Amino acid sequence: MKIINKFYNIDNKLNKNIVLISDLHYQDKKDIKVLNNLLDNIKKLKPDYICIPGDITDKSIIKDEKEFINWFKKLTKISRVIISLGNHEFYIKKYRKIYGLNKELLKKISNIENVYLLDNENITIDNINFIGLTIPMQYYKEIKHNNFYKCLNNLKINEKYYNILLCHSPINICNKEILKNISIDLILCGHMHGGIVPKSMRKIFKHNGLISPNKKLFPKYAYGNLKICNTEIIISSGIKIIPFRIINVFLPEVVNIKI
Repeated sequence: MKIINKFYNIDNKLNKNIVLISDLHYQDKKDIKVLNNLLDNIKKLKPDYICIPGDITDKSIIKDEKEFINWFKKLTKISRVIISLGNHEFYIKKYRKIYGLNKELLKKISNIENVYLLDNENITIDNINFIGLTIPMQYYKEIKHNNFYKCLNNLKINEKYYNILLCHSPINICNKEILKNISIDLILCGHMHGGIVPKSMRKIFKHNGLISPNKKLFPKYAYGNLKICNTEIIISSGIKIIPFRIINVFLPEVVNIKI
């Protein structure tokens, strides 16, 4: 299976290599083949850290849980893995019904050596402060950012270090009014699935999309690398395209970032 590799050279001060993968949307063991191919690809990139900004599962309760946990154990043999939560970790089988986190599964994953699952938490490694923001569910449907400030109170920013924020959705965080007031060096996002823009049309759309996951047309900031204020932002189109996004012809995407 072919995998698209994207490369961004953000900064060479730290001489570190980050692999960004998003939106695994794991459901059951039929997905393991794709994930194992992903392992082989990531190994070749020799990352110092692997960052996953949410939607590791397609819903909160999954089948073949053991297979998924074993895959994470293989992933941690490559490097440290930093995870934040998305919206799909909250979904029950009936699509879009809010259920709550599968705390038992997340605990099993976070207990794996070299996994750091950050639920409004931070971890400092090698002078890098990784922050995982859990976005409240209402902000996945709400485009306006006016009330988004209060959830940023969870950020544990330390200006002594290079601050990397894992934030599943870019919809509210990609805003000058917000970013001018916080000292984040790099934000890693997913969620948008490339805005459902075919690869052949991306030069035309640049960072924008055709449609967002909340069914908004022509969303801004759906894909790629951009800079707002002093913050670099990278939005991955993700690993798995779930069935209702069948028109998206993307292959799984692995993003390699030099900092």
